[in-house]
Amino acid sequence: MKYLIFLLPAFFLTHPLNAQKADSTYKFYWVAFTDKADSPFRVDRPEEFLSERAVARRKKWGIPVTEEDFPPNPRYLDTLESLGGIVHHRSRWLNAATVLLSDESLLAAAGLPFVKGIEYVGFPYEKRERRKTSMKGDSLLSRKLDGQPYGYATRQIQWLNGDTLHQMGFTGAGIWVAVLDGGFIGVDESPFFDSLRAGGRLLLARDFVDGDLEAYESSTHGSRVLSAMGANVPEVMIGTAPGATYACIKTEDTRGEYRIEECHWVAGLEYADSLGADLVNSSLGYTTFNDRQMNYTFENLDGKSSVASLAADVAFRKGMIVVTSAGNEGSSPWRHIGIPADARNALSVGAIDFSGGRASFSSLGPTADNRIKPDVVAPGAWVTVADPFAFQASIGSGTSFASPILAGLVACLWEAFPDKRNEEIVEAIKKSASQADAPDVELGYGIPDFGRAYRFLMSTVAEEQPDNVPGGQMEKD
Repeated sequence: MKYLIFLLPAFFLTHPLNAQKADSTYKFYWVAFTDKADSPFRVDRPEEFLSERAVARRKKWGIPVTEEDFPPNPRYLDTLESLGGIVHHRSRWLNAATVLLSDESLLAAAGLPFVKGIEYVGFPYEKRERRKTSMKGDSLLSRKLDGQPYGYATRQIQWLNGDTLHQMGFTGAGIWVAVLDGGFIGVDESPFFDSLRAGGRLLLARDFVDGDLEAYESSTHGSRVLSAMGANVPEVMIGTAPGATYACIKTEDTRGEYRIEECHWVAGLEYADSLGADLVNSSLGYTTFNDRQMNYTFENLDGKSSVASLAADVAFRKGMIVVTSAGNEGSSPWRHIGIPADARNALSVGAIDFSGGRASFSSLGPTADNRIKPDVVAPGAWVTVADPFAFQASIGSGTSFASPILAGLVACLWEAFPDKRNEEIVEAIKKSASQADAPDVELGYGIPDFGRAYRFLMSTVAEEQPDNVPGGQMEKD
């Protein structure tokens, strides 16, 4: 199999967890720093901390490289390690690091003059053995839907008028999509992803939970999420962006719920930026935890209480689009959206069923500061996803799947209009939606129509002669 491999500076690499530290005296802390004074990094040498593609994205959109892009001061990290701490990963944008500290080193770290604050976020688990898959034959051959190119995924694409973009030749080609999730079992061998592997369109996977390169493990959730975008088996299942390039980034720890997962999420998002990803799908959300003292309240849904929500908005400022699931708490006592769906500039996606109504589980808005969320909705109840263990399509429900179904079409739309900024793409999607003039807390702006979004963006192009229409003439309404 073929993968795209990028060499990034060492500070993008996390430290594999040391089993000897997996005891009750060592815990994870989010350590925020006061400044980036005396940094060895410079704005005129961005190649030292960003990939060529990431630098090119900033230049294209006129986004300057600033001190915000610098990694935390290496001297600060060295000092923490000299006290016995282990830096698991760091955040450029929030000027912080996730550090494994003992009780003794915690006290010493708290007294350092460059430490702004320390927050307990969880504890380490010992590294698990990788769980491998064994594909169960080619059972798809007798289950194709003859004459239906999308196979079992037809309805979920047509509901958003995504087939219009595909018929014009837009499949997400040239768009890099980072998928932040809990594991991607089977992606490295499932026939659903053959075209990604054969085309070199799987970027180097990363695991920010265990600190290694093994993301094809732990969970099938990310595999199913990826299939909603990247699967490509005609007459069985084609995703919404089969031509895009993908990075599988593991940030969710399936062994428990603690705030460290938000720290992993920030590290994964910044890694996506460092690669030069254009678009992010995150089918993850945070509300309550195993440690109840970490639980959020509705008042925390302000886009500023979580490091993940803060980072999502920074990503948008860097020229990216972050698509995130709204949450599956609509029928629970919580009911509200989760984090980072509350981020101001995250494109938060709720779920509808195939009647067009809100799926009962889909979380509700608004945010604590009374902003409309979710932003839009997409099919998410009884939708088609790939089975990671067998060569066949399966069924799934959740905003976890509504989000990538929509994210793939965002990639296709951006391919059609590569010179449109992220805010223009998002605005077109909202304007195209079914209740754009009267958004509410259940469906947001409603169900997007990507054919209509295409036409809206075309209307903003200065010269609208047929010869200048991206992809040619529209084939359907």
